[in-house]
Amino acid sequence: MEAGSAAEQGPRIGWRLWAVVPVLLLAIAVGAVVSSGSSLAELIGTNPPPADEFDIRRVEFSPGEIRIVVRNPQPNDLTIANVNVDDAIVPYTVDGPSTLGRLRSSAIVVPFDWVEGDPMTVGVTSSTGIETVHEIPAAIETPKPSVEGFLGYALIGALVGIVPVALGLLWLPALRQASAVWLSAFMAFTAGLLAFLGFEALSEAFELSALLPAGLGGSGLVLLGVALSFLGMTALAGRLSGGSTASGFALSLLVAIGIGIHNFGEGLAIGASFALGEIQLGTFLIVGFMIHNVTEGLGIATPIAKTRTTLLALAALVLIAGAPTILGAWLGGYTSNDVLGALFFGIAAGAAFQVVVEVGRYVARNAPGGLRSGHAIVGFLAGIAVMYVTGVLAG
Repeated sequence: MEAGSAAEQGPRIGWRLWAVVPVLLLAIAVGAVVSSGSSLAELIGTNPPPADEFDIRRVEFSPGEIRIVVRNPQPNDLTIANVNVDDAIVPYTVDGPSTLGRLRSSAIVVPFDWVEGDPMTVGVTSSTGIETVHEIPAAIETPKPSVEGFLGYALIGALVGIVPVALGLLWLPALRQASAVWLSAFMAFTAGLLAFLGFEALSEAFELSALLPAGLGGSGLVLLGVALSFLGMTALAGRLSGGSTASGFALSLLVAIGIGIHNFGEGLAIGASFALGEIQLGTFLIVGFMIHNVTEGLGIATPIAKTRTTLLALAALVLIAGAPTILGAWLGGYTSNDVLGALFFGIAAGAAFQVVVEVGRYVARNAPGGLRSGHAIVGFLAGIAVMYVTGVLAG
């Protein structure tokens, strides 16, 4: 027995070592390319060097002071030469190094008596004379963490996320009276709703990734988020359904999780708009998202239409789907990070797409006529159409 075990252990170890060999060889090849610098590319041709522009990440306002956070997106070092406010050179100090290496950041502090509500432009010029200009629609004091602001963002998040989803769940009594054909149509409607949310989140993710320096691999970051959430939700669906098709409360829970991750992104957008001084946009987003999110409650209610569910369970579904909006509003209002934004919208897209798969499996297995039935096709298209129309209202 011992000899057999040893014989089996030998091939296993050898198999694992051979599995590592391609990775090691790839690392050596990549290292050789990196160490060669630009000499390899020069065999084919050369590109003009990129403009020595900074990446202005955030402009913060406090009484008598403007704080400009800049990052160097270029391969070579960039040095801060001067700073302009409304086309006038102003004195400044730098909180951090004045010469920034690749992807390094510093904060430029400008003593300036700005006027509340006035538009302005700020510019940062590199030592090579290239100026990066950033426009501010309206100068307002940057929110600082406070009890009042904390509660304000929480109230906004609740109005946008929790209230509409709870109102949408009020369709549950009507759904309990619906026939199997109509119920399958509403299930397909849920799939259309989630498909729209998934593509919407994916579009937002790629927009944010386009703003990132090439070194951060924006598209790869988005796809990583999609893969992580899709596979994670697949594993969760398997756990909740015991390996079979998710249905009833388990399917409603998956829908609520997918919607909740998407609503986190809506909270980010609202919080960031207020933090950047775009008050009118933020107010418009609140009203638009409230209308947009009522249909999400319908999507959560449909899988449990024929299942006995307690009020406590319904409240939990509402919080799972709506409360992330509050977290997003806090994060968007007090921080700004496009890397996390791109990653999280990718995660939201992957979660939505996975739940579409689960809902599709449910319709195919339980609906009269399956996925090819007219009510399922019309329901799916109606879900996309309704989300599109309400999305237009959200701006």
